[in-house]
Amino acid sequence: MAWTWCDPGRLPAPYPVYAALCLLSLTSVGQDLSRKPTTPPLVEGQPFQVYWNVPTSHCSTHRGVDLHLDDFGIVTNRNERFLGEKLTIFYSTRLGIYPTYHSGDPENGGLPQNMSLEEHLRQARIDIDNFLVTDYQGLAVIDWEDWRPLYARNWGSKRVYQTKSQELVRGRNPDWNQTHIEAEAKKEYEKAAKMYMMSSLMLGQSMRPKAYWGFYLFPDCYNYHFREEFPTYDGHCPDIEIERNNELTWMWTQSSALFPSVYLEEKIKSERGERGKLYARYRIREAVRVALLTKGEYTPPIFLYCRSHFIDSTTLTPLNEIDLVRTLGESAAMGVSGAILWGSTDFSRTTENCQAVKDQVHNVLGPYILNLTASVQFCSRTLCSNHGRCYRRNADENVFLHLNSRSFRFVKRNRRTDKVRIKGRASLSDRRNYRAHFQCQCYWGWNGTRCSHHKRSIDSCRAKTSPLTLVLFLLLSLLLI
Repeated sequence: MAWTWCDPGRLPAPYPVYAALCLLSLTSVGQDLSRKPTTPPLVEGQPFQVYWNVPTSHCSTHRGVDLHLDDFGIVTNRNERFLGEKLTIFYSTRLGIYPTYHSGDPENGGLPQNMSLEEHLRQARIDIDNFLVTDYQGLAVIDWEDWRPLYARNWGSKRVYQTKSQELVRGRNPDWNQTHIEAEAKKEYEKAAKMYMMSSLMLGQSMRPKAYWGFYLFPDCYNYHFREEFPTYDGHCPDIEIERNNELTWMWTQSSALFPSVYLEEKIKSERGERGKLYARYRIREAVRVALLTKGEYTPPIFLYCRSHFIDSTTLTPLNEIDLVRTLGESAAMGVSGAILWGSTDFSRTTENCQAVKDQVHNVLGPYILNLTASVQFCSRTLCSNHGRCYRRNADENVFLHLNSRSFRFVKRNRRTDKVRIKGRASLSDRRNYRAHFQCQCYWGWNGTRCSHHKRSIDSCRAKTSPLTLVLFLLLSLLLI
């Protein structure tokens, strides 16, 4: 009801008492919503979408096994191609001229500070025209993994980028001490890496403004220490990595989408305890956190890269429903925009592999995705007026956006297809459960605890009430408390 006080057609906002009420309503909304607005979903009315980024086109064309992914609402490129109109990945050989070291030998200058940015962008412009149609509106993922933009994160096999950056500085300044050389190498490397990555995003966004541009695996929080600290693993991102992600605010702000990754290894499968849940939960939480760091008025959408099978499995071991809850279910409960299921050519290498993937899709993965996407839609409609996305009130609570099996059931459309529809209606208990455990992140342009007020409501308050009046009456209201 408080928002009606801001309606200029009902009350004269300049009057002090109404101005104070208006300000208090704005303040209460700000307290209720801990997240700033986000971009609307790619498809209206579908707050959470699952994309298929697996090269399985050969399953139907060469193996005689049709996966029928559309039966479960899984978004695919035409004919299940790896690159297409819904989703395209730009590997290092597909976008511009990428400087790198292979086996110690430099290619294209080796270091970003050795590469001509002008040449890179000239070639990138050609590549974007070749791979994306002029009106491309899908996901555009840049997958560059040879080096990282922060100097300190180039460890292990990537340490060559630190070493060569130091050699570059030492060659120009042979009298400098090692501390001075390292500081300058870090400064020059990070400046060049930032320019290289940021200008690539900006070029893509200028050429295909309706696409969602971002870098695969960003953000990462490097909570892989379950491999070394297995008995005491708590899933938390190391503090130093959170601080480093804060240094990359330029990337989160420039990106039109974020593409973090949560690939499960068999050693943290559900049968072996809670580590898989903790690993995924804190990676998703960190992605949500950095999205809120952006300097714009709304957050970029988050699409979580995950898998239907374990990443280190040589026999295509599928995730069970519990592991899907820990990846897909966790991401939906945290309010991300969707997930991307990635896989290699192994998925379609043989007829047996194709059939195994189909069995996983039809028996476990597909039904779970149907349940999840329907529940997310229902929560958005129930709590957020279809103008926002639900997310957990308590990020650590084990509650998920799942349909109640006592209220809903899946019914096959006909005998010739596995396509199903959901039949049933939410009970009063279902609605109470959503309200108790979830709240709304509104889409850009909508406000309020239920995202039911258009942005013009806020603007009318601000336009018709002087800042001085608002401040004076806020002080007065505080004195009267």
